[in-house]
Amino acid sequence: MSDFTEHTDHVLLLFLDGIGLGDDDPAVNPFAAAHTPTLDALAGGHHWLRGTPPGDTGRALFIPTDANLGVAGRPQSATGQATIVTGRNVAAEIGEHYGPRPNAEVRAIVNEDNVFKRIVAAGGTAALINAFPPRFHEAVASGKRLPSSNQQAAISAGQALFTDTDIYSGAALSPDWTGQGWRDELGYTDTPVYECADAGQRLAALSQARTLTFFEHWITDVIGHRGPLARGVALLELFDGVMAGLLDAWDDAHGLVVITSDHGNMEDLTTRHHTENAVPTVVIGAARHTFADGLHDLTGITPGILRVLGMDGMTPPPKGPNDGQLRPANPDA
Repeated sequence: MSDFTEHTDHVLLLFLDGIGLGDDDPAVNPFAAAHTPTLDALAGGHHWLRGTPPGDTGRALFIPTDANLGVAGRPQSATGQATIVTGRNVAAEIGEHYGPRPNAEVRAIVNEDNVFKRIVAAGGTAALINAFPPRFHEAVASGKRLPSSNQQAAISAGQALFTDTDIYSGAALSPDWTGQGWRDELGYTDTPVYECADAGQRLAALSQARTLTFFEHWITDVIGHRGPLARGVALLELFDGVMAGLLDAWDDAHGLVVITSDHGNMEDLTTRHHTENAVPTVVIGAARHTFADGLHDLTGITPGILRVLGMDGMTPPPKGPNDGQLRPANPDA
């Protein structure tokens, strides 16, 4: 066991779907081609690649993390995300990697116990801060669309998923960080659009408002399936700017930032399928060693979060009759 016992007040988990550690080949790997000085600094001056060693920069840990979990086949989103939010090897429990959306078995595991429910049961606050347009909410309410495992975890803890009202108020962000996608893809004309650094500073401010702030980014996985390389490079350079703004505003003594993924994909554009590569976990803040104690695969993410918040070892919350049902975070609403 580690001798580090630093705790923190709040955690920001930045989930990037489908990013693994691939080859140092700028012809196929956006991580090798992009100009990302902020991301490189978090990995000791290296691009996020297969050969990048684990290390501590004095502010951040870079940890190659196993997403295969001892289960044959390519990792998938539903089981990978469920493992991240529960700390359980969900693929092993159901006997396969499964995705993209969780089936009944995966939903049952997520509904039973997850990091959102643990934090709320301990008196903390937790939220998935992505905003979703009306048609998403309508599809979920009608049963035509299943929430992701990450979204299901928030729902099971009583967290109502945010709406376009929240993106107007600044209480939530779009999956592209800046909000440009709400205008370009969804047809909104007056929703907020942030510069990269401003989006990062907004992430920092939102994180200070609660115990756990979870941000779900899925565009990396879309690029992994569809390409092209240039879009992946542009996205990583945008994220680099977001991280620069976040780090400038972040208080390492009181908060912890965790970046991780569910499986590889965008790092190898020679294939349109997921990969079996390790994924990067990056941990920023004074409590980074407490979080990372023993971390080697995705089962370590939730235990690490609970540990740095001083909530580890707590009894799981009881399963209620309405677990997994979409309802307001405020029971009086």
